[in-house]
Amino acid sequence: MKELKEKLAGSIEGGTFTRAVLSSGFGKGVKKLVYTLKDRKGAVSALEEKFTDDGKVLHTYSDAEGLADLIVCNSEDFRQTDIYCKDFTAVALRSRKGALHIKYGKGREAPEKNGDEKNYILSPGEKYDFLVLLDIQDQSGRVKDKRQSKFRQINRFLEIVSDTLPSLPAGELTVWDLCCGKSYLSFAVYYYFRYILERDVTVYCVDRKADVMEYCSKAASSLGWDGMRFICGDITKCLPDGKPDLVLSLHACDTATDVVLSEAVKAGAKVILSSPCCQHELSTQLKSDDLSFVLREPVLKQKLAAIFTDALRCRLLYACGYKVTALEFIDPDETPKNLMIRAEKTVIPKKLRGRTLEEYDETCEKMSLRPTMRVLLDDYLYDLIERKENDAEKQ
Repeated sequence: MKELKEKLAGSIEGGTFTRAVLSSGFGKGVKKLVYTLKDRKGAVSALEEKFTDDGKVLHTYSDAEGLADLIVCNSEDFRQTDIYCKDFTAVALRSRKGALHIKYGKGREAPEKNGDEKNYILSPGEKYDFLVLLDIQDQSGRVKDKRQSKFRQINRFLEIVSDTLPSLPAGELTVWDLCCGKSYLSFAVYYYFRYILERDVTVYCVDRKADVMEYCSKAASSLGWDGMRFICGDITKCLPDGKPDLVLSLHACDTATDVVLSEAVKAGAKVILSSPCCQHELSTQLKSDDLSFVLREPVLKQKLAAIFTDALRCRLLYACGYKVTALEFIDPDETPKNLMIRAEKTVIPKKLRGRTLEEYDETCEKMSLRPTMRVLLDDYLYDLIERKENDAEKQ
């Protein structure tokens, strides 16, 4: 940020600065900050426009000489900072954990925007060839009306990816997208790492639909993206060679999500991002006298089984050595399939992992459950199972 502050201060002093926009705040209360220079009573002053969550816009004037320091200091509280100057532009992306990436561009005037418009990693006003090929934008770069939700979904996903940057290794990255479908997220993730963060990355996409894989392969080829690979086949039989750094999965149906999570764990993925879908398996197994008043209603039983499914997935991932967060992916008004499981490999004491597995198994036994993910990871968790059995023998 020191280099950015120096360039920004030079532009402010030289009169080429036009605007700075700080968006996607990490805390609550402030949605966005916008900084411009205004002629006030014959002198140039810095204007701060603060957009709050309750819809208010607060205006504050300060000395223009301290504007560069103010922008850089406040940018630490926001995910994205856009700098517009006539001699250069810059985009600073910061994860919640503090990982920072800055990309510079050619100078240009700041685009006119409505005060409440959201800033995205992928700008809705810029044309992206891969989004045109995927029928999300038209040839002019306008996001199509019926594809607005998909565009927001892609941007939200990239925000979640940016938060995991501290958990990913430096250097070249390997990404697996399992049960990838049309690979919207794969293309977006490749673009993000390769062209925004300017990192070497290889993305492997695996799905059983031959026609879809052929279509995506041609699309990547037409873009000249030689770092994308498309594999047609079952993910249990056609996984790429090597070890993935990041494993993705969007809406893999029912137990396919369990297969994805299990394969990612066994492959040693540093980060796993999975959005589950259609959790039916446990609804036929779930039994509990204590919950009979819920289970006698089919709709409520299905919803409860879905919650149990993902909660048990999270606990099992923790037993496998991952820090796990269940978060809202996109607005539930757009789709009920809005849950994202984010798992990041970390150091968890074996004793704690074993205790978690023991609690997991006790819960499953009490509810008459045998989740697919637990079966698939039985061999992987053998050392924890062995520890539990040895402890029982000692007692």
